[in-house]
Amino acid sequence: MRKIITKIVICILFYTLGFISSNIYIEKRNEKIKNNVLYQVKIDVEKINLRKEVDLNKSSIIKEVYKDEVFDVVKYFEGNSYNWYNIIYEEGKTGWIASGKENSWVKVENKERCSNGK
Repeated sequence: MRKIITKIVICILFYTLGFISSNIYIEKRNEKIKNNVLYQVKIDVEKINLRKEVDLNKSSIIKEVYKDEVFDVVKYFEGNSYNWYNIIYEEGKTGWIASGKENSWVKVENKERCSNGK
């Protein structure tokens, strides 16, 4: 009976340590993302698809974002037809939104308030 209890305790300890280390990793990743904020964008149209990658045709849609929502931008990519913004949409999660070059679908905000504003 002692051997079984010891094995259970060891399993619980390993599970707990694994859980703690994964939470530490997530916290460090969240901090790294937040430290790389360039500026913010405000959605200026009814809705935009948030995508996994920079590709309107091949990238899957994560979710939709809506007019007047404001997001932190951590990366920017200027494509041939669209400007792309890598935004934080949930704690520690990022995705890409496109904006038209001729008629912008987003408004850049708070460049001066962000730590790395450029």
